Amino acid sequence: MTTQHLLLMRHAKSSWNHEGLTDHERPLNKRGRRASRDIGDVLRAKNLVPDHIWSSDSARTRETFARTFEDSSIKPKWHSGFYHASANQVLYICAENGEPETGTLMLLGHNPGWEDLLFHFSGLSRRMPTGACAIFDRTRTKADWLEQESWRLVELLLPRDYERNA
Repeated sequence: MTTQHLLLMRHAKSSWNHEGLTDHERPLNKRGRRASRDIGDVLRAKNLVPDHIWSSDSARTRETFARTFEDSSIKPKWHSGFYHASANQVLYICAENGEPETGTLMLLGHNPGWEDLLFHFSGLSRRMPTGACAIFDRTRTKADWLEQESWRLVELLLPRDYERNA
């Protein structure tokens, strides 16, 4: 069995209101916390809660994970190399780690690398705003899992499409 779905998620909206924090330490703002929860609700409704999460180790990606998958038993693998990484750097780290044996894998990180990864896996040039999550399904199990031909973009979830007033 091989990974059947790939989720590519950009961290949610972060706050700039914390003087003295480095970029790596910035938390989510209120909108980002809400968007993370909303995208998590959509993924649960689609039965796409990831089995594996490989994420940047920044404060905003950690908080995005925590709020998207509250009450989850998922144990993310934190990758310092994902922090502001290019698509090529992320692909290199993924190749080093090897494909998970089963289930759904989420890659959680930052632009510009995540928009470039969206292009790499789909061949489509699309904006990936904060909190967005691209859903791919497996098309070729015999191909290298990091090749574009292995995946089909199913949907691009945008937080603004799922906003609640709460």
